[in-house]
Amino acid sequence: MPKVRPNLAQVKAAALVAALFPTPVLAGELVVTANRVETESEKLGSTVTVVTAADIERQQARTVAEVLRDVPGLAVSNTGGAGRDTAIRIRGAEAYHTKLIVDGVDLSDPSRGQPSYDFGHLLATDIERIEVVRGPQSLLYGGDAVGGVINIITRRGEGAPKVTAMAEAGSLHSYTGSAGISGSQDRISYALTASRFETDGISAADSRNGNVERDPYWNNSLTARLGVRLTDTWGVEASGRYMRSRVDYDDWTTRAVDDSDNMHQTERSGRIATDVMVLDGRLKNVFAYSVAETERDIDNGVLFWGDRISFFDGESQKLEYQGTARLAADHTLVFGAEAKTEATSQSDISADVSDNGYYADYQFSPVQSLFLTAGGRIDDHQSYGTHTTGRGTAAYLVDATATRLHASYGTGFRAPSLYELFHPTWGNRGLRPEESRGWDAGIEQNFLDGKAVVDLTWFDNRIQDLIQWRANGYTNIASTRAEGLEASARWTLTEQWRLNAGYTYTESRNNVTGQILARRPKHQGSLGVGWTPIERLTADAALRAVGRQYDSATGRNLSGFATLDLRLAYDLTDAVQVYGRVENIADKTYQEVDTYGTPGRMGFVGLRAVF
Repeated sequence: MPKVRPNLAQVKAAALVAALFPTPVLAGELVVTANRVETESEKLGSTVTVVTAADIERQQARTVAEVLRDVPGLAVSNTGGAGRDTAIRIRGAEAYHTKLIVDGVDLSDPSRGQPSYDFGHLLATDIERIEVVRGPQSLLYGGDAVGGVINIITRRGEGAPKVTAMAEAGSLHSYTGSAGISGSQDRISYALTASRFETDGISAADSRNGNVERDPYWNNSLTARLGVRLTDTWGVEASGRYMRSRVDYDDWTTRAVDDSDNMHQTERSGRIATDVMVLDGRLKNVFAYSVAETERDIDNGVLFWGDRISFFDGESQKLEYQGTARLAADHTLVFGAEAKTEATSQSDISADVSDNGYYADYQFSPVQSLFLTAGGRIDDHQSYGTHTTGRGTAAYLVDATATRLHASYGTGFRAPSLYELFHPTWGNRGLRPEESRGWDAGIEQNFLDGKAVVDLTWFDNRIQDLIQWRANGYTNIASTRAEGLEASARWTLTEQWRLNAGYTYTESRNNVTGQILARRPKHQGSLGVGWTPIERLTADAALRAVGRQYDSATGRNLSGFATLDLRLAYDLTDAVQVYGRVENIADKTYQEVDTYGTPGRMGFVGLRAVF
């Protein structure tokens, strides 16, 4: 029987149900990232937020960082507009404690001082789903997943061939465009998307300090997925991603100042995996190989083509196996092994390291309405030997009151990076590995027959021997602690009106000095209102507020701020939609990183089509 392809009207309806801002997952929704196997959301002890393609379209977001700004527990900081370094910190942990996975590939860059991913380059034009799991996830994703995991799944082909396209233009001579094709036939599925974003930008160094030179940016991205079911029990899938960008950036003295340097960055990643089902489907085996490469070239504008004034190349490779054994109803064992190597070649460093990991996680329900997981991991690091980490979670359903109680506890281990160890000026071969532990506990309550839901989660994360940069290089500081509260709410008032809200309180400090940790606002929140006055028209208002935060680079506190965005979308036909938005409508002046600028009021219009 042929599959029916959804049109834009159906997508819009799905977005209305999902809500304007990311909120806790809906009951019964399947989540993969939390346990590395599909699990019903109400059975999860970990705290998870899911963002769908429909959510992203309704937000009219260009980049993943824009999508994630309103997820509870996440703090986003950008150094001066589009294409500039953008960090995401989860629950007060460092940016390099955030694990980013795209189609099964870990995109942490080993060439960076503290390996992480720069979210300033990740476009949101081809994403099917984002799952954000907060809290320590080292058991299943390696010791450095201290803050949490952001797992991005791109579009997979399904049904008759489908062509998607969008074009957008707006302030700062900004243009975004993408085109893609996807579908499936018999046992083959395919998807291919190409995207382009460019802008004249703002001055990365804040214009209020006398910086007037604009810093332009462009980004070309390509993603592809191909799947083949060779038999009912055997399949193969390959995915790939390519990104090439150029950004002008400003220098730093005692503050950000105008400069003429620019950076070209190239990212390449790919994964090939095969899955085999045996024992009547009770045991699934997945074998995979993945690779991710990053090249960053700094150019002062006077060199000949091909010359590199400064360069940073990083590569990671991973060979992995995962087994999923369904022992009985609500009894599943996930186990696996992985061998990972990281290497960097830079202007003044050339080094590599390997790490082998082995894990097992048992998911079970000992009594009705109680769902538990417990597991452990062993990492055998080339330089730092063997370390063990673990995680346990619990979820309990109280049907009589429509309540879900959830909690988790986990530990982590992160070895110093190649840059931290071997940089000739800043490196320190005497560094100790970081060790962490964290827990959370919360309650999710449904009201009005599911029309309203509120989730409150308290969290506490502690890190021993945190590695930070000081004037003479990298060093261990004694310990840090981040604790706080995440709150989110969704309320469907009527078929036309919906409200969503989120709030995060974070208290993060160096336990020895008492100093507040940098770029973690103590208070931040969002409020969204969605209105559908007629069937084909949607209107959204999105308010985001961020409280005062400390910036260690200058030793100053940044003032809090609030911005308001307005969005409209109208379906011209079932296949074509026109949309527009005004960002920062009050033209608020603010900073996310001290002495770096942010855009003022901006407007955009665009067109989407699905054929």
